[in-house]
This record gives sequence, structure tokens and C-alpha cells, in this order.
Amino acid sequence: MHTRRRFLALTAAGMAGIGAGSFAQVSTDAFQRTKPDVIIYEGKYPGWPWITAGASGTLYCVWREGTEHMFSAEGRVMLATSSDKGRTWSSASVIVDEPGVDDRNVAIVELPNGELLLSYNSYTRDEVSLAMTARSGDGGKTWSAPQSVGVPNTRTRSAGVVLSNGDVLLPLYKAPGNGAIAALSYNNGRNWESFAIPDTDGFVGDEWDALELESKHIIGISRNNIPQSDGYFWVTESKDRGKTWSIPQKTNVQSQRFPSPPQLSWHGNTPTLVYSDQRMVSVSAVKTSDPTFVSWDLDSKGNCYQYMADGSAILDGSYPCSVQVAGKVRLIIDYEIRTEGGRISGYYVTFPDSW
Repeated sequence: MHTRRRFLALTAAGMAGIGAGSFAQVSTDAFQRTKPDVIIYEGKYPGWPWITAGASGTLYCVWREGTEHMFSAEGRVMLATSSDKGRTWSSASVIVDEPGVDDRNVAIVELPNGELLLSYNSYTRDEVSLAMTARSGDGGKTWSAPQSVGVPNTRTRSAGVVLSNGDVLLPLYKAPGNGAIAALSYNNGRNWESFAIPDTDGFVGDEWDALELESKHIIGISRNNIPQSDGYFWVTESKDRGKTWSIPQKTNVQSQRFPSPPQLSWHGNTPTLVYSDQRMVSVSAVKTSDPTFVSWDLDSKGNCYQYMADGSAILDGSYPCSVQVAGKVRLIIDYEIRTEGGRISGYYVTFPDSW
């Protein structure tokens, strides 16, 4: 018999006391969270958000606003900030908007020198993509001109990962075409060198995220873009700071209905996946004690939230991303497209002490 672990979810009334313990329980057996704790933005078709915490504690949330899921000539990169752990947010500002181009798949990270590094990809009506970056040295008030990463036909999903030696690893994937790529920068994202992650039978590289376990040792977890995908994530690892990668292996973690990519991060000292276990229905989190990261502890999976009380699907959503805001508390952000409109929402989830 497995020991039953529990997730705790922050109630709306307890939002003012993050870290104070005023939380309602959510069992691993059922989804009881069906309403977000905070709405960061409401718009026409906001999608694919990312969140990061700066050294000062400021939270930076970015997303794409457009008019539909696929190509949107109005697609633009948006930013909002919070100085109170996500309880309140600034008005959204536009930071990239190339006319007639869909600027999308945006993510953000703060570099050790205090600059913000934005990653995204342009996307044209002819379905041509190009991974891009921009930077800000004043907390997101002003931004540099966008700069190409230099790898044709590439898209982004996750933010750059700052490695322990100061290098930055940016996960990319090819489209049109297939294949996952690790782009490495040795000068805070101003220039990049790219390294291919091998494909193998049953796997085609797609949206992925990376985590440095220790110096030189990195793992990557990827959505699989093979036709008729079963939704299982695949793992690969590098032991030379992202220059060479192992042949990907299939994990036991599945994103059902339609696959969406996971976010891979440290929660305290525990590598953690936040992912949509049923896309457009629900979001969960899982950890592992397997040194290969192939087998994850699904018996202790935490059910973070579902979008509808009856378990039905919303129109579009499920690219969750999270940041640790206090103690065991994470703020998970997501995009939700419903019949009444679209929004970027946030859910506070407290992980158990055993996590």
C-alpha cells in the first residue's frame, strides 16, 4: 500500500498570507481546484505563458496575445510584473510586435548580471519560424532590438537555463521539420552555438525544457511530436554542459488527449515536472527518485487543478509554468481559452513537506 500524500491549494481568502499556512487540502485522489486564485490578463487569445522570479523577488510573466491558436498577424509578446508574489500584477505592456508577424512561444529568465533575457520565435503567414531573443537592463521597462539566435526554422518554448558556469542553454526545436536543438551562449545570450539532440525510433524532437542537476550534468524532458503521439514525455541527458546528448528514452509520464509540454524545475531540492495530464482538462505535478529520470513517482502525483468543475474540457489551454514563491508554495500560471474569452491565470499550490 502506498502512503497517501497530499497537495495543498491556496484559497482565495488565504492569498494575503502566502506561507502562513491558511490553505485548503487537495487530495491526490481528485481534483478539487477549479477556480484560479489570480487573473493576470484577459484578452482575445493569450497563450503559452512563462514566469520567472528575479533576484529582487519581482515576478515576470510573459505570453503571446493574438486572435487564434495558429498564425495570427496580430500576435505580440506581452509582459506583466508583480512585486507581491503574484497576488497583484501590473497592467500588461507590449514588448515585441513585428507588423504582420506572429511573435509567439515566449519565455523569460533573469541573467546573473541582472538583465532579463527574452526568448520567442517569429512565425509568418507562410509558416516560417525563427528563434529570437531580446534583453532588458531596467527590469523590463525598455528592451533591445530583437536578435536572431541564428538557427533557421526554429521555435521556442522554455526560457534559457543559466548553468552553474554562467553559460546559457536555450531549448529549441525545428519547425517546419523536426528535431530538438540545444543552443548554448557563452556571453549572456548575445551569440549562440547549436547542438542537435538525437532522434530515435518512436521519437521526434519537439518542445522541451532543461534542468541542470549538477555541474556539466543536464537533463531535458520533451514532448513528442511524432504522428499519433501517445503523449508520453521523453528524457535525454548531457554530461558536458549541453554539447552532446544521449539518445532520448520514453518516460512513464503522459499528457493525454493532446500532448502539451512539461515544465522541469527544482522545487526545493526535488526535480519536479509540472504538466497537463489531460490537456484542456487538468494539470498535475510529479517528482522522481529515479537517477535516469525515466520513471517518475506517479503514485504520489499531485493533482494541482482542473479547469471545469465537471471535468469537461475548455476550448484551449494547458501550457503550465510555475515558480516557487514561498516555502513550499508554487504559483502555477496557465492560459485558458473559454467561450467567454481568453485569460492568463494563476493557481497557488503548496507542496507537501515530503516533496
